[in-house]
Parts: sequence; C-alpha cells; structure tokens
Amino acid sequence: MSFIIDKQTLQDLNISGKYKRDSIFSLYNKTETFGGELLLEKLFQQPFTTPDAIDRQAALVSFFRSLPHIFQINADDLDIAQSFTNSYSDQGFALTLAHAGRRKLLASLGLKEEKKYLESGIRTTLRIMLHLAGYLSELQQQDNTGLLQGSIFDQSWLREEYGQLVQLQQKIESHAEGIPLGLTASCDYQLRHKWSKEIQQSLSAVYHIDLYQSIASVANAQGFVRAEVLPAERQHILLENVYHPTIPNAVGNDLHFDREKNLIFLTGANMAGKSTYMKSFGIAIYLAHLGLPVPAKRMLFSVKEGLYSSINVSDDIDMGHSHYYAEVLRVKKVAEYVNQRKNMVVIFDELFKGTNVKDAFEATLTVTRAFQQHHNCQYLISTHIVEVGQQLQQEDSSVQFVYMPTQMRGQVPYYSYRSEKGISSDKHGMVLIQKEKVLELLEQNRKNI
Repeated sequence: MSFIIDKQTLQDLNISGKYKRDSIFSLYNKTETFGGELLLEKLFQQPFTTPDAIDRQAALVSFFRSLPHIFQINADDLDIAQSFTNSYSDQGFALTLAHAGRRKLLASLGLKEEKKYLESGIRTTLRIMLHLAGYLSELQQQDNTGLLQGSIFDQSWLREEYGQLVQLQQKIESHAEGIPLGLTASCDYQLRHKWSKEIQQSLSAVYHIDLYQSIASVANAQGFVRAEVLPAERQHILLENVYHPTIPNAVGNDLHFDREKNLIFLTGANMAGKSTYMKSFGIAIYLAHLGLPVPAKRMLFSVKEGLYSSINVSDDIDMGHSHYYAEVLRVKKVAEYVNQRKNMVVIFDELFKGTNVKDAFEATLTVTRAFQQHHNCQYLISTHIVEVGQQLQQEDSSVQFVYMPTQMRGQVPYYSYRSEKGISSDKHGMVLIQKEKVLELLEQNRKNI
C-alpha cells in the first residue's frame, strides 16, 4: 500500500526538490555520488506505511549514526569502476585474452587509450572492492543485532573471494608501467565475467553507504531524533519541541493527538507563526514515515496511511477554478478519504479564506465539526476567525484549542512563536497599519491633489 500524498502537500511542506531552496530533500542531501543521490530521491518518494518497515529503516539510520568511522568515497574512482564493469560482455577467457591481445597490438601502434582505459578500470575496481571489503568487515563487527544480515551490506562474496582479490592486486601492483597481457586478460575475465554480478551489487552497496552516511551526518549535526513507531490503531501522535528544520533558530512546540483528542484548532495573528507551526508538524510526520530522524526533542506516532494539506492553495485559471472553489475541492478530497475510512493526518491553514467572512465562518465551523467526528484521522486546522473557535469551545470539549500569541511592546508587536492553550484574542491589524503610517500617506496624498 502506497502512502497517500499529493503534489500540493509536497509543495506546501517544501519536501522535494534537488535545486529548490530550503527543501527538506536538499537538507538531507549530503551525498557524494550520483547513485547515492538517486537512492535518496527514491526514498523521499516512497514513505513507508507499516511499523516494521519504518522501524527497520530507522534502525539502519541509527546504526550509521553510531559508527566511529565513515567510508571514504572517491566519486571519480567510483565512476571509473562503474563504467568499466558496466561494459562487460558475457565472454569466456579465450575471447577475453584475444581482446587483450588486440588492445596490446593497438597500443604498440600508438593507440593507447583503450589499453589505458582497461588497466585503469582493473586497478580502480580492485582497489574499491578491497576497500569496501575492509569497511564491511568493520560494519559486521559493529552489528550486534544482526541488522545487516541479508541486506545490501552483507556482501558475503567479498569475504569468500577476499584472498583472491588481494592476490590479483598484488600482481598488478608489481607492474607499475603496464600490466602484462596474460594478467590483464585474467583480471578482466574475473572482474567483468566471473564476478560481474557480485561487483555490481558491491557498487550498489557503496551507493547505499553514501545514502546512509548522508542521512546520518545531517541528523548528527542537527541533533535530530529517532521517532518511536506505534501501531496504527493507537491513533496517537506526540511531539515534543518540534521545529522547522530549515529556519535558523526555529522555536519548537509541543503537539499531542489521540483518538478522542483528534483535532487541534489553531488561531493567532498574521506573522505569529501559525503556518510555520503547521509546516513543522507536517514535515515531522513525513520524515517519520520515511524512517528518518525528525527535528524534535521526542516523537511518538501511530503509522498513518497518508498526509494531506491545504496551506498555499491557489486558483486554477486553466480549469476556471476560483481560489475558494480550489479550497472546496481540497476539502472534498479529504472528505472522500474520510468516507473511505483512511487513516490520515490532515492540515488546513486558513480554511475558506477565498470567500467572505460570513460564508467562511459558517463553512469553517460546519466542516470542522464534521471532521472532528471521524476519529481515524488527526486534524490541524487554523483560522483567523476566532468566533469559530469560541463556538466550538461551547459545543465540544474534545477539540484542542491552541493559539500563537502576540505581545505588544509599545506600538511594536512581539511574537514568541511558542504556542499556548486557548483561543487568540489578538486584533492588531490596525496597529500595523498605524505603525506603517498607511493612513498618513493617504491623507498626505489627498491634500496634494
């Protein structure tokens, strides 16, 4: 079963994007190889939906975070070895020897590039395989729980053939000026025929090492934590001091959901931090389902089937949809998931801001009431219309009311970005208009006409 998420949600949370500024992918992408980067992209596209899969991924990340040494990767050497081993053909030793003789003849005629390519591929591939064998041996010694057994890091053929690989390297090292014809053919045959599939697997292991080293280095540098996985039926999410990972000096906040307390109703003034609060929560949920460390002090979560947000919704000119209609369509999509009893996390920022205040009040109140009755999902809903929260407060004690406070220091608003329980009473719209002297500018302009 695939994790449910759409393009809009990925954009809202700025998850994907190799070249996108401050994307979560870019934050984690410290890979040194193209293969490692491709693996990271694939990982980011496929969140897990079972506790076992998430736990195994998280355990691998934790294992690499704890290692005392890293595997030194030379990307240029890796490219040489990959190109060399990819170009093999299924041929016997006699044909390999004939090809080696041809290359030697061409070299004697001054056409040395093909021979140089072959010898470089042999030397580099052997060097990488022996380096990898030593590193994987260290990993096996560190693996006290059998985590690596049967994984891409369990390259048993390297252990079995290690002695022969060492002998080949010793032989070619004794020929610094050029590898003899017979030895060239022997090495070529073994590396690109006898062990071709095994070497491809070993090169894949290098890319996986690059992937996990990248994740581990970021998580260690940032102080991210491993999220603890709970069964889906628990319907429980706990986040302590969760913060936005790409905002410098971001302020953390706590969130808690369970089956009965499944909706947080968020209020607060503009610039008080509501959107960042919501995005921080969504990013943590997504990272946790990737099995990756999260920017928080602690996280417990029941596995969800998907994540759906409506934060930066715009109109669709091509489809003829207004901003309000686009909002309605996203709410409808969530209603469909809820009707199918999907187990989702739903984030709505400023529901129905594309219509007038009266309609927005009625629609927000009605939809929030309806969603709250469906306990398969957890909801985080924000609005400027505090009257909706006041009405809900009178009706339902199971809704959690949270607000982002604003303090006035003279005529200057101050934002702590630290959430508090309750409903915001902040009304500072006119304060900002006065602070920026908007009315004075208009009055001055009127007098000059």
